[in-house]
Amino acid sequence: MKVPSLSKLTIFHLLQEGRRLYGDLPVQSFKDHKKEYQNISYEEFVSNVTIISKALIHLNTNAGDRIGIIADVGHQWLQVSMAITSIGCVDVPRGTDATQDDIGYILNHANCKIVFIENEKALNKFLPELRKLNLQIIILFGESKPDSMEIQCPIINFTDLKIYSQEIEDKTYQEIGEEIQEEDLATIIYTSGTTGKPKGVMLTHGSILFEIQALVSEFRKTGVKVGEGDVTLGFLPPWHSGERIFETICFYSGIKIAFTSVPELGKDLAKAKPTILFTVPRVWESFYDKIKDTIQKSHWIKKYFLKLLVWNSVQFSITYDKAFDRIPRLITPKTFSLYILQIFNCIKLMIYLPLLPISKFVLSKILSVLGGRLRYAFAGAGALQAEVDRFMYAIGMPILEVYGMTENSGVSTIRHYNDFSVGNVGKPIQGVTIKLIDEFGKEIRKPGIKGVALHHGRHNMKGYYLEEEKTKAVLTDDRWLNSGDLLVWTTQGNLKFAGRAKDTIVLSGGENVEPEPIEICLKQSDYIDQAVVVGQDKKTLSALIILNLEKVETYLKEQSINMNLKNSIYQEVEIIQKLIRNEVKHFVSDKNGFKSFERISNVYILQNPFVVHDELTQTQKVKRNRVQEKYQKEIESMYRK
Repeated sequence: MKVPSLSKLTIFHLLQEGRRLYGDLPVQSFKDHKKEYQNISYEEFVSNVTIISKALIHLNTNAGDRIGIIADVGHQWLQVSMAITSIGCVDVPRGTDATQDDIGYILNHANCKIVFIENEKALNKFLPELRKLNLQIIILFGESKPDSMEIQCPIINFTDLKIYSQEIEDKTYQEIGEEIQEEDLATIIYTSGTTGKPKGVMLTHGSILFEIQALVSEFRKTGVKVGEGDVTLGFLPPWHSGERIFETICFYSGIKIAFTSVPELGKDLAKAKPTILFTVPRVWESFYDKIKDTIQKSHWIKKYFLKLLVWNSVQFSITYDKAFDRIPRLITPKTFSLYILQIFNCIKLMIYLPLLPISKFVLSKILSVLGGRLRYAFAGAGALQAEVDRFMYAIGMPILEVYGMTENSGVSTIRHYNDFSVGNVGKPIQGVTIKLIDEFGKEIRKPGIKGVALHHGRHNMKGYYLEEEKTKAVLTDDRWLNSGDLLVWTTQGNLKFAGRAKDTIVLSGGENVEPEPIEICLKQSDYIDQAVVVGQDKKTLSALIILNLEKVETYLKEQSINMNLKNSIYQEVEIIQKLIRNEVKHFVSDKNGFKSFERISNVYILQNPFVVHDELTQTQKVKRNRVQEKYQKEIESMYRK
C-alpha cells in the first residue's frame, strides 16, 4: 500500500503528492444526467482545485480569510474545500438542510466575505439571511447563474472562476501554497450542538493530516488492507468531521469515492460495488431491519430455516467469544469459575459447528445487497446497537466502530480488525492518549470503573472560534481535551462507551443513571424507533417513546385488530400502550444487566417523530434540553400517575 510522502502536513502538499503518486487513477465518481457514473482522475481533481484556488487569489483573498460552503455531499464539495484551504484560507462548511438562523449565525460569527453555495434552490432558501451579511461575493457550484437576485453582492459561477484563474500564474499559486504552515487554520466546523448556539471548532492542517496518517497507519497495523483499486460510497454530510476525514483518507490512499444519496443508496451499492464503507449506525440499523423484514415476509418454511441459520451463527459467535475471552470483561483478574466457563463454552461450540458451513454460505448471500465486494465496514458518529453489532459480526462483516468527536478531528479510537470483538470502541489510534478521570480528578486505571475521557494528541482542536471561555472549559493548557464522554476500560485493554457525563440523570434517591445505554437497548425493540429517558430529581425513570409505525401496524394486523393509526392518539390506545410497556419491561431488565433503579416505571408515546433542527441535530443526536423543554407537560404527566 503506497501513500503520499508529505514534506509538510498541509492540504496543499497533500494535493501535489496525490497527483504525483496516483496521476490518472480515479479519485471520484459522479453521476451524469443519464445517472451513469463518470470518473474523475487525480490529475483532473487537482486541476479543478487549482482553477478554483487561482480564482480565489484573483478575488483578493488572503491567508486566514474565512470562506463559507453551503452544500451537501457530492464530488464538488471536497474540490472546493481543498481549493480554499490549499491557499491558506479557512473553509466554514454547512449543509443546505441547515436552518436560516444557523446559516446567518455561522457566516456572521465567522465573518465570511465569500460564500460558495451548491445551487439556486439553496441560494433562494438562505437569501433573507445572506442579505443581512456584508458579503463581497457569492459563488454558485456548476455553470448556472440566476438572471437577477435581490442582493447587493455579485453572484458568479464556476465558469467565471475559470476565466478569473487565467489571471494568476502557476508560480504565484505555488508560492502561496508553500507558505502554509502545519499550525495554520484549515477549517472552522460549527458543531450542530445538542444545546445552545453552534460552536466553531478550529482544526489546523496539521491536526487533520495527523489524523489521516494515524488512521492509515492503524489500518496497516490491524490488518485493514486498502488502497488503489478500492471503492467506497459517499453519501453522508461532508461538513461533518467523520465524512470529511473519511473522504480525505480516500484521497490520501488511492480509494475512489462514488457519490450517491441516501434514497439511492440501495441501487448504487449494486452499481458501484464498494469494497469499503463508512456510515453512521443508523444506516447499519436500517440494513439490519430490512434483513429481518425480508426473513419475516418469506414463506414459512424459508422463514424458519433462515431464522435457524441466523440463530446458529449468532449463538456460535457469542459462544466463541465467551470461550476465548473476547466479550468485554470489566473485572480482573480471571476467577476460577470464569476459566471453567471458558472450557464449557469451548465444548458448547460443538453444538453449532454442524450448521455453521451452511449458515455462513446462505447468510453470506445477504451481504450481496451491499454490492457483493465489501471487505471492510466502518461506523461512527454514534453508538452502534449491540444487536446490530453482533449480527453483522456473526454473518461475516464485522463493523469497525470508531469513536471521537469534531473537537479531535473525528476519531480517537478504532476497533482492531485482526483482534476484533464487539461491544467496545477499540483502542486509541497511534499518537493519541486517552485517560479516564473520576469525580475527584484522579486517573482511573482499573477496568470496570466509569470515568470522563480526556483526549491528548495532535488531532485535538485549536479551540472554539472567538470563544475563549468555552475553549478553556474543555481544553487544558497542556492540550488535554475533556470530551464529556463517560468511558470504561475493559480487561482486554479496549474502551467501552458508557454515556455522557452531562446527560447523567440523578434520581431523588441519589442514584446516578446514564440514559444512553438504556435508550440504545430500548431501540432494539422492533416497535420503538426512538426513546428518551427522563427522571432528573424524580424517584424513578420514565421514557418518551417514538413508535416504529410500520412495525406497530404489522403487529396489529397479526393480532387481527383493525385500526387506523393515522387517526389515533397513540398514548390513548391501550393495546399500543400495553405493547410498548411489555417491550420496555423486556429490554430494560436485570437479564440485560440493568439495576433495579435503572428500570423504566412509565412511558409516554409521542405522536410525531423527532425532526432535525428541532429535537435532533443534523447527525441525528437527540437534543435533550430541547426535548425536555418541548415535552415538559408530557413528562410531568408520567409522574402524576
